[in-house]
Amino acid sequence: MIRNDVVSERTYTNIVDALVDQAKLRPNAIALTDADEELSYARLQAEVEAAASRLVTLGVRRQERVVVVGDNTWQWVVAYLAILRIGAMAVPMNNRLAPAQVSDLVALLEARFALADDVHVRLFEDCTGLRILSINGTAATPFGSVDSTNVALPDMPLATENAVISFTSGTTGTPKGAVIGHDALCKASQVYVDLIQADESTSTLIVAPLFHNTGFVDQLGTMLLCGGRADLLLRYRTQEAVAACRRRPTTFVTAVPSVLRMMMTDDGADAVYGPATDVFFGGSPMPAPWSLEMHERWPSLRLWHGYGLTEFTSCCTVLPAGLILTHGASIGYAAEGVELRLVGEDGQDVADGTVGEIWVAGDTRMGEYWRRPDATAEKLNGRWLRTGDLAERRERGLLYHVGRRDDVINRGGEKILPSFIEAVMAEVPSIAQAVVFAVPHPVLQNSVYAAVEPRPNMVVDVEAVREFLRRRLPSYAVPEGIIASTDLARTASGKLDRRAIRAGYLESQTQSK
Repeated sequence: MIRNDVVSERTYTNIVDALVDQAKLRPNAIALTDADEELSYARLQAEVEAAASRLVTLGVRRQERVVVVGDNTWQWVVAYLAILRIGAMAVPMNNRLAPAQVSDLVALLEARFALADDVHVRLFEDCTGLRILSINGTAATPFGSVDSTNVALPDMPLATENAVISFTSGTTGTPKGAVIGHDALCKASQVYVDLIQADESTSTLIVAPLFHNTGFVDQLGTMLLCGGRADLLLRYRTQEAVAACRRRPTTFVTAVPSVLRMMMTDDGADAVYGPATDVFFGGSPMPAPWSLEMHERWPSLRLWHGYGLTEFTSCCTVLPAGLILTHGASIGYAAEGVELRLVGEDGQDVADGTVGEIWVAGDTRMGEYWRRPDATAEKLNGRWLRTGDLAERRERGLLYHVGRRDDVINRGGEKILPSFIEAVMAEVPSIAQAVVFAVPHPVLQNSVYAAVEPRPNMVVDVEAVREFLRRRLPSYAVPEGIIASTDLARTASGKLDRRAIRAGYLESQTQSK
């Protein structure tokens, strides 16, 4: 288990309590920036209190679900925190969903209110019985126009009350809403405070969408707990991220490896990594050459590799910074406060060196999937969360993620882990990222296919890649088809979206027949 000698002197039962405390301790310190806008802790608290009063005026009830959707703006942050302040449940919604998907989620939530920026008001065009308010314009009733005079705010939310419904990432399939309590939300952010020893001098640029756990837990929540500064990037573009770091240097950088790499290869990379003390990444291992390059260019950086999931409010394991160059493919050890098992098909713990499903338990675990008792029963086993991810424990007790149970490809009776093929493909110099998926086969049940993203200014020679793989993989594991593209579908966190890429390929094959 990862432990740290330096921990926060204060503990909170909810994130809003932390904001109130920071506003008292350092009212003039900058809490949040959004382009030219700078909000001190005192102003941020005042904006949240005013927004909370407007929600009370509207008749939002305690534990009622309120949707918030938009790009990364200070108004989104205020809306999110205001929902938490009155004891309602915030639903940070993926702003990439289609209107029909949004309508289904709103119906599932039985939501009466949605707070959206002007750009995303259109997402609710298929919804009925929903009152939409614009947080930054006039595309819907302006939220700021709601009268909030002489409104008494309710008591602060309890640690045991529900805080957030966070829907699983991805743009395809049926999303499931993980219900996260206030205590879990706080403790999930506290993991990062303790890990990087964050304090009021810590700062971070949020390049991930705020609706993703990386945005509202790993970064925003962490800064509120430690009294640091969160800078907002409207939406990710490499040059805009570099420019933001030039304007306001930050100490804590976190993103998926592909985004970190795009900033590394930019001419302004020193503006991003030069002032930083910690870089945290997850979603997939960082290729060893990238880690080595980062270490050589910025030797004082601490590189952390983490593994987490929505249903656990984020971080489950962490690879210590000191092991990144020698064991960079590992996801490390269980994070502070996390219990972890590797479980076989028989429900028993597996031996070291044997693949098992990761089960985790701890205070940051979700309570349930919202209105999905069937899915909840499949996911939870007593106090344990069945992650669906496969791993094995190897040297030094380190954990290695090897894939997902539902990603295993059965080709003529041979069981193939996509992650094993993807790891070999990552060794090809021209490949930035690879994703392997199954395509139905009339005899073998499935064929193996792969989609790859070229590295900047490079071209993938598909036949050369296949020849390389033939020398490294069993014949049955070599992809029968390899698609190279710079426009592959991604999840909200920036990872290649295996399911969406597979669905797109199958649809293209159907249309071509």
